[in-house]
Amino acid sequence: MISSIPVIILHGGAGYWEGKDLKEVEKAIREATERGFEEFSSGSSIEAVVEAISFMEDSGLFDAGKGSVKNSEGNVEMDAGLMDGKTMSAGSVVLLNSGNPIREALKVMRKGKHVIIAKGIQTKSSFHDSGEDTVGAVALDREGRIVAGTSTGGISGKDPGRIGDSPIPGAGFYATERIGVSSTGIGEIILKTLPAKEVDILFSMGLTLDNAIRSSVDKVTSIFGKGNIGMIGLSKYGEVSAHFNTNGMPRCFKNSEKTQCLIYKGDFQ
Repeated sequence: MISSIPVIILHGGAGYWEGKDLKEVEKAIREATERGFEEFSSGSSIEAVVEAISFMEDSGLFDAGKGSVKNSEGNVEMDAGLMDGKTMSAGSVVLLNSGNPIREALKVMRKGKHVIIAKGIQTKSSFHDSGEDTVGAVALDREGRIVAGTSTGGISGKDPGRIGDSPIPGAGFYATERIGVSSTGIGEIILKTLPAKEVDILFSMGLTLDNAIRSSVDKVTSIFGKGNIGMIGLSKYGEVSAHFNTNGMPRCFKNSEKTQCLIYKGDFQ
């Protein structure tokens, strides 16, 4: 689907979502979308993505921020990454156990010296385990800047020190002057296939964004089966796309005309 610009799209994680309060989930992703879009009035796609993801981290409804799952020792270890397609700048944090990981990733990106910084301090956390999945957002502003970000608490019961795909450019997120993508699912599978980078390659070869994302998800499914990946994306033309091989993936997009949110199967209109 082609959207007017500026536009933001976000997700609350590819998963199964049974037994969850889907009204609260939809309310949260809708508000996150609205808050992110509001940032276009005074800022860029960077502020839009960071604000939207921060809201989801703070909601406690997703496996990110306050809703992060715990590792096998009962600790929270959060990862997040952010990339600016205009400058190819990227920043990530891993093993963070407090605060808003996406805002910490922004600090790393703005400093510009490194791409990934480990922030972990092993302490018990009062966060609660949401049991669902990663959050992410992609935005395109009037200046043509595409920014993508992803934030996660990882996999419940993971070994201490485990790092998934979310803070890795080309895996959990990726942005260029052409496209921006945020991935969600099983990190070990996404790290092996680098679908976010693959979307950019396919798009540069002439595929539409929708076909590029669909092809990347289908490739993962053909190798590893279903139930392991979802992706959202934006192109420089304002194309909005989302595909997943799980039961559901809460997702929203907003432009100046409308906001649309979906949880299960269906395409943006």
